[in-house]
Amino acid sequence: MKKALLFTLAALMLAGCDSGDILDKEIAVNHSGRVVRLTATVFGMGEWGDNYNVALAAFADGNKYAVTQRAIPESTPDGKSISVTLDNLPADVSNVELALTNKLRKRILTLASIRLDDLAPATDTIRMELGTLKLDRTGCIRRGVFDVACIQCHGANGHAAAGLDLTRDTPQADKLEHILRDGGAGILHYNHSDVLSSHFKNNLDEVKTLLHEWISAKE
Repeated sequence: MKKALLFTLAALMLAGCDSGDILDKEIAVNHSGRVVRLTATVFGMGEWGDNYNVALAAFADGNKYAVTQRAIPESTPDGKSISVTLDNLPADVSNVELALTNKLRKRILTLASIRLDDLAPATDTIRMELGTLKLDRTGCIRRGVFDVACIQCHGANGHAAAGLDLTRDTPQADKLEHILRDGGAGILHYNHSDVLSSHFKNNLDEVKTLLHEWISAKE
């Protein structure tokens, strides 16, 4: 009787060990997500305080909030060469950006961007090599606002409307206030508000708030 019982237990143990294929499928890990690495030499990180992050952030189409992000530390010293990586990105990520975000990971301003849908599928790391970046408030606004919406008339191809060349100059705070207020077109002889609206369809309120804060800090 004991021998029969031992034989039965041994048979059950051997049967349990013969499930290797099932176990392998259960512990398989999916490493198919894309990897993006940003490299740059940065300046001005200490200006932002607690309300904002400058981060490598991944976004899905139509969503202002980052699916995932990795912030550049505020303590990063000027002239520091950095490398920031986002890996195993989910399939719904459409854009990876160097972005200014708030503490809820909401996009405030795009500073640089790559669209993953425009790239062929690959297993290699996708690289964002951005050279030298001035990431203080003025540097971010220049890169994310002036270079996007304003430089076409103010500095591109040697043309500087109203004598303002944004490739080297910073606009006066009172002039920017006119752009952000209704009625500014009558003073500046051009509807700059429409220019902002056309370039920042999904984050116009955030851009205006950032500009107001920047103007207040300069006064």
